[in-house]
Amino acid sequence: MAEAEKTPADSVVFPTYASIYRPGQSVYDEMCSEPGVLRPHWQALVSSLEAMGLEELERRGVEVQRLLQDNGVTYNVYDDPRDAQRPWEVDPIPLLMAEAEWASIEEGLEQRSRLLNLLLTDLYGPRTVIRHGLLPPELVFTHPGFLRPCFHTLTAGQRWLITHAVDLGRTPDGRFWALGDRTQSPAGAGYALETRIIMARAMPKLYRDAPLRRLAGFLEAERATLAGLAHHNQEHPHVVLLTPGPLNANYFEHAYLANYLSLSLVEGEDLAVRDGRVWLKTLGGLRPVDVILRRVTDEYCDPLELRGDSLVGTPGLLQAVRSGGVAVANPLGGGIVENPGLLAFLPTLCRQLLGEDLRLPSVDTWWCGQAESHDYVESHLEELVIRSILPGSERYVGATLNETARTGLLERIRAAPHMYVGQASLSLSTAPCLEQGSLVPRPVLLRGYSVAVEDGYRVMPGALVRVSPGLDDLRVSLRKGGISKDLWVLAPTPQKHISLLRQAYGPIVATRDGADLPSRVADNLYWLGRYCERLDSSMRLVREALGQFLELQEQDNANTCLDMLLDALGVSEHASVGSRRSRFFAIRRQLLIMLTAPEWAGSLPHTLAGMLRTGRAVRDHLGEDSWRILNRLQQAILRIAPTFKARETRESLGDCLVLSAAFAGLNNETIPHHYGWRFLDIGRYLERVLTTLDLFKLAFVNTKNSGVPLWEVVLSTTDNLTAYRRRYRSALHPTAIVDLLLFDEGNPRSVGYQLRRLKDQIARLPHKQDTPYRSAEERLILEAVSILQLADIELLSALEHSRRSNEELMRLLDELYRPLNTLSDAMTHSHFSHAEVPRQLITMMQ
Repeated sequence: MAEAEKTPADSVVFPTYASIYRPGQSVYDEMCSEPGVLRPHWQALVSSLEAMGLEELERRGVEVQRLLQDNGVTYNVYDDPRDAQRPWEVDPIPLLMAEAEWASIEEGLEQRSRLLNLLLTDLYGPRTVIRHGLLPPELVFTHPGFLRPCFHTLTAGQRWLITHAVDLGRTPDGRFWALGDRTQSPAGAGYALETRIIMARAMPKLYRDAPLRRLAGFLEAERATLAGLAHHNQEHPHVVLLTPGPLNANYFEHAYLANYLSLSLVEGEDLAVRDGRVWLKTLGGLRPVDVILRRVTDEYCDPLELRGDSLVGTPGLLQAVRSGGVAVANPLGGGIVENPGLLAFLPTLCRQLLGEDLRLPSVDTWWCGQAESHDYVESHLEELVIRSILPGSERYVGATLNETARTGLLERIRAAPHMYVGQASLSLSTAPCLEQGSLVPRPVLLRGYSVAVEDGYRVMPGALVRVSPGLDDLRVSLRKGGISKDLWVLAPTPQKHISLLRQAYGPIVATRDGADLPSRVADNLYWLGRYCERLDSSMRLVREALGQFLELQEQDNANTCLDMLLDALGVSEHASVGSRRSRFFAIRRQLLIMLTAPEWAGSLPHTLAGMLRTGRAVRDHLGEDSWRILNRLQQAILRIAPTFKARETRESLGDCLVLSAAFAGLNNETIPHHYGWRFLDIGRYLERVLTTLDLFKLAFVNTKNSGVPLWEVVLSTTDNLTAYRRRYRSALHPTAIVDLLLFDEGNPRSVGYQLRRLKDQIARLPHKQDTPYRSAEERLILEAVSILQLADIELLSALEHSRRSNEELMRLLDELYRPLNTLSDAMTHSHFSHAEVPRQLITMMQ
């Protein structure tokens, strides 16, 4: 092991980890063979960590969490309605696996992948295992993972199971057992890789010199295998990763792997089936797809032939697979071999299909569809874990059931015995975790991965490690949350670090972002721009409202500026009636809603949620620094407490506005200025111009008490107060304000500048090649620009003294609203939906 990284604590003598760590007596501990005695392969690492000291190790752990949070590494906890998106948590102490021990696991995983591949091919083909009595038909045909439309889609002699994952647990005797298989869309490899990368950044010297096997080679093999699946365009295959979308539990991993493996990240609505081929809907038209790495559950992939209510699949996908128009990894229907009931039959199947004994044993399993096994489960219920064979079903620990629950479970088993299995209850091995400055043992579960290669299967020299929160709590599944560890598979000597992000794969054709941008991505970038600007405008309005609110206690009359700001925020109801005291608390309640109520449309948390949703949908198009800023903005807004103090909250909003500006600026500086950036920019400036027009209408048209206080609020909210004072060095005058905020095309906050920017960006969007005419959105923005440029400026210059001038301003604003409010729909129909423009929209634009 490498020399420990130098820390200020290096000169202090610390107690040994072995002396302060207290593993359980009845379980296998990964670090200690017995209390106070380290296993040989842990000694070098523990020596390095002891030299570092617990205090420094704890600091490194905090650094790990900061890096994970900055990178936006999250997962969803489905049964926690309070906060679906949670940051990934990593314990700073790795889990070590000796080389010889891992070699045995590697052999078992490779064999298991070969076995399940043969079984999968047989079940969707000749079904010899059923005809010869090796598998009972009711175990297969009643399981929802068996998809009858997929029959005869898998021909013999090929490796259809491309990626495979196995959950592993170690029992007190030191043996590893397979707890279950993942064959549809195995999750977690991306998290394991990101965990390794983050840990290496937090403890660089320790990781650089450590004798551990690297993970990048496994992912390189996966990328090569995916490219080799293509039936068409084999020299430059188009491989995509199909994700259910940002609300999926593992969406971060989907975006991360798509970026790492150089794949296009797509959703079901991005794809279309035409003439037996799958096509990606892009701004430039349809682009053929050769290979799909799917992360969508089997039955949701094709609403035409599989599950009709699916909103995340692509109609006709299964027919395209049948015709050979596209390759899908893993194959549709692969979920059948995840059936836990199969575990009871795998030893026999392995001998029959491979002629080998099963090297990696499965947890002892009894399928209740067999009379003998059914009797055993009922008579040993207190010793077993009972579960249905249905995916995602609840597990019942027999020893914890009361009499009522026990009776109910037995009744359900007797009613449909073929739908239940009993499994041995395992005591998982423990590993040291750092908790509040001390080392404590926690149960761990491993998930190992394999990928098909030319001569068989290659196993990842590492695993996703999940840690249970307590010794008696074995809820360590990915969906339940918890903590992760980095698994070190030790090598004889340190290995060179490699990354697929820094190397090319095959010949490179120079290209630039453009018409191949998926329409959904363009749509989400457009709305990301709108939500970003909407959040910025709302924060400015709330900040000004808080300033006026602080002055309310010192005023005896109504605060017109505050009324206008509340109108602009859409929370003015019940805030302008009653006594001064009741009005004060009504306004406080309304501001509190804007600051903290995510269910209230237009509130800061609600708008932030829209920004995060669209941002996550285009995660692979945003830079790392942009993500860090977005995460910090989220934390800053959500830190605003219901017991807010107006002055402190106003200062916090100022900090949030700096982060919002940084996010917009980074996007402008880091996203290539092609179509994606243009849609982001269009969304941002369309939202800004509409917000500016709303402010004008409230301050100059709808109010009955227009004057200097309101004009100052408008200038301050649009961040133009300093520009006005520098230019005019006089009292506020409506004519000058109108010129600055409506007509001055050199002012980025003016309507004139925003319309010109929109016009320039829209003109550079892709156009239909078969027409010489302007697009619908071009005509609309040209109309808005013309309306502003043809406005009667002389008449508007008498705004303060002439009723006719006010009417002219009202007419101008209304005329500008009409094409701008229609522009968003025109953009959608022209670029995002691949649909014809409705006739009524055409009529509106004529």
